[in-house]
Amino acid sequence: MVLFPLQKIQHNQLFLQSSTLRHHVNYGKNTTGSSAAPVEDSNSRPMYFKSKCSTDITLNKDMLSQATWIPVDTSNSTFVFSAYYEHAAKHVVLVGLKSSEVVGTCQLWFAHGNGTFERMEERALELYQDLTPYNGQRYVSYLFRCSSPNGQPAYASVVQTSCQQPSKLIVVKVSETPKSYKRKFTVCLMPLFGNFSDAHSLVEWVELNLLLGAEKFFVYDNSSAENIRCVLKMYAERNIVEIVQWPIPVKDVHYVGQIAQLQDCLFRNKPESEFIVNVDMDEFIIPRKDNVRTWSDFVANSSSGAFIFRNTFFLKETYDENSSSNALAKQFKLYSLLLSKHEPKVWVHGQRSKYIARTSMVTWLRVHDVLQSSSQIDLVSEDQAMLFHYRYWENKNVNTDNFVTDDTVIRKYGETLVANVKRTWTEIEAHRLKHCEPSSKNTS
Repeated sequence: MVLFPLQKIQHNQLFLQSSTLRHHVNYGKNTTGSSAAPVEDSNSRPMYFKSKCSTDITLNKDMLSQATWIPVDTSNSTFVFSAYYEHAAKHVVLVGLKSSEVVGTCQLWFAHGNGTFERMEERALELYQDLTPYNGQRYVSYLFRCSSPNGQPAYASVVQTSCQQPSKLIVVKVSETPKSYKRKFTVCLMPLFGNFSDAHSLVEWVELNLLLGAEKFFVYDNSSAENIRCVLKMYAERNIVEIVQWPIPVKDVHYVGQIAQLQDCLFRNKPESEFIVNVDMDEFIIPRKDNVRTWSDFVANSSSGAFIFRNTFFLKETYDENSSSNALAKQFKLYSLLLSKHEPKVWVHGQRSKYIARTSMVTWLRVHDVLQSSSQIDLVSEDQAMLFHYRYWENKNVNTDNFVTDDTVIRKYGETLVANVKRTWTEIEAHRLKHCEPSSKNTS
């Protein structure tokens, strides 16, 4: 049940009007004796809404959002996307972007147990953590915070000045370490962009990571083609993928706001997942020891806050179409099985590396490492595990004489991966015919 709108009335009070209200009620007194407007909800219970604001603030159900990019000021210097409450600190953390110094006001909306609004409190918008060094872009990813000493609000809005009409209200989610987790490993994927359409890569990425230990994937979608949306929808219906729409409103920011996306994925998963895994669509964290098959095997008996893995490149342009590779691996473009030689260079930690992070111990994330951890950070040696990175360098004359042979993926996962991918593509085609547009046929 959603009760709206909030409207201006006498005595600087706001009252909550139910969408199911059928008759007029008179003014009365609330339990504290201050003047307010009682309104009967569908259960005929009187309700009072309190606020210091005397401006016209009107709410409707279209203003409620789980998460979306909203501007803080008229100059579009600052945006916020999502909001999370941390009980120990008694504050709301907001994931966002900023381009200059900003003065803002947090509006924290508290609700009764039945979902109806009770009151709104205003707090100063504080700068919490700058997440990225200046790279020449106008906008940087940023964490903001709003003090909330009176508990967790149901919604938050951010405006430039006190009592200003908000454009959107964002649900405030809890972000706390639970007594037990729903899952062990959750993978966070950087935002899809540029009408991304490589469905073969998406399926290979999901299926191999499932074999490695992933239980759920958070896919942030800025721009994807219909065939990708069809595949994601099928995985979402199976509770394997959660799609987060990422309509970032600016272009002059590092990699479609990837750093902000990582913080959002961290805060979303603190209450549900013991670890988050940061890899791109063409990357896989591969345990290299024969007796270590999954990420769970790898982190067993370790209390480290994060594990950072060195990167090496497998170049797609070195693939020989005339090789004797598995025919199904060729059909489904499984480059993790088609390529078994990587560049001799293994990048140092912090350069092109990726990581597995314990959500209870890391505070902020960057692309190639974690910004802060309350426990030890393991810099994993390449003989234990590596980040295998499959990509094109657009170099047609690569000399592979000094490349290093590594068939770990083929030996440990090849047969199962081919079988799983074959089954998945059959299921995708059935799903496409029933639920998707004809244009989403399985082409890369």
